[in-house]
Formats: sequence, C-alpha cells, structure tokens
Amino acid sequence: MKKDNTALTISIIALIISILALLLNLGVIKCGLFTSCKSQNQPVAPKEQPAAVQEEPMQAAEEEVSYEQEVEAPVVVKDQPLKKKAAGRVFVDLGLPSGTKWCNINEPDMATFKDAVDKYAKSLPTQKQYTELYEKCEWLELKDGGYKVVGPNGNFVIFPLTGFINCTGEFRGGNEWGDYWTATKGGSGEAYRVVFNSKGVKIVLHTDCYARAIRLVEK
Repeated sequence: MKKDNTALTISIIALIISILALLLNLGVIKCGLFTSCKSQNQPVAPKEQPAAVQEEPMQAAEEEVSYEQEVEAPVVVKDQPLKKKAAGRVFVDLGLPSGTKWCNINEPDMATFKDAVDKYAKSLPTQKQYTELYEKCEWLELKDGGYKVVGPNGNFVIFPLTGFINCTGEFRGGNEWGDYWTATKGGSGEAYRVVFNSKGVKIVLHTDCYARAIRLVEK
C-alpha cells in the first residue's frame, strides 16, 4: 500500500512538472531558477526617462536680434546738425516806415545789373529802399562775417558775405565782402550797389558788368 502511495505522488509531481513545462513553452509564465514566476500579462513599470535638458539659445541668434534692433534705431551723429530741407523765401516785416518786407535769403545765383533788373524787376530793391534799411535798422556784425539787420520791431534778416564776380568772370572776396545789387541805375555803365565788410556798410556806384548777390523785397 505504501508503495502505491509513493508511485501516485511521483505521478502527480511528474504531471505538475509537465504542466509547468507546457506553460513555459507557451510563454504564459516566465520562471527563473532563483526568481519567482510572473505572468507575462502583468504590467511592467515604465523605465524612468532622463530629465529633458532645456537648450539655451545660441549666442549668434542673440547677436542677430541685437543687430536688427540697432539698424532700426535712429543713428545720431555727434556735433552735426540735423539735415533740413532748404527753406523757401520768407518776406520779413521789419517794421520799416515804408512797409517794405525783406526776403530772409539771397537768390541762389549772382547776376549782372542788367540781368538782375530784367529777371527780378520790381522785386529788386532800389537805392532808396537800401538806404531806409541802413538808416532805420541796427546792423550787427556777425562773428563768422556778414551782418544781422534788426528792424524797429525786433525782427531781423541776415546778410552774409558773398564776394562778387568781376567782368572777366573771376570770383573774388568770398570771405571778405558782402556785395549786393540795387535796382537803381547810375551813370553810363554804372549802378548802385550795397557793399560791406568788417569796417562798415556803403551804398555806392560801381561797374554794372559785375555779377553780385541778389536780395529781394516785397511791398
């Protein structure tokens, strides 16, 4: 009887071993020699992912942005005035008894007496109008040359040094003389001009073939 029980036990153990071997072959369970068996369907804890490293922006990109901003910013040049459009003619009321208004700038080109009278006609000031300007206004010599002419009402115009072009076409006295035509004819081949330097102002006759500066008036 005892032998029969032993044979039965061995048969059962052999059956269990056969079943385990079958399960292993089918991949249902996995066993190790010194580890416990775990079901294949059991969820496996995910591996810990390395922390993401935040990349810093490249220095070159920063420099590029900085450059673009610098280009868009206004450029300031030291010791240089801002460029402005050339001002047009403005006729300034100096408060003169005659009511004559004087232009704030010279005409761009010099002209002989004949050309000046033909081109500007009544806008060219006469000897009388220049005499009023000289007698009724204060003539203040400027540090850089020329005169600031201040009228009775405080308004003013500037007469710069202009030089002149003689009858042979030579330019002279650019840093020494202011030389302006009046519209008043004198003797043969002469006309009145206004001439000034650091020593003072004169209204005198001179050769009319010279080209001189032109300052216009309005009344």
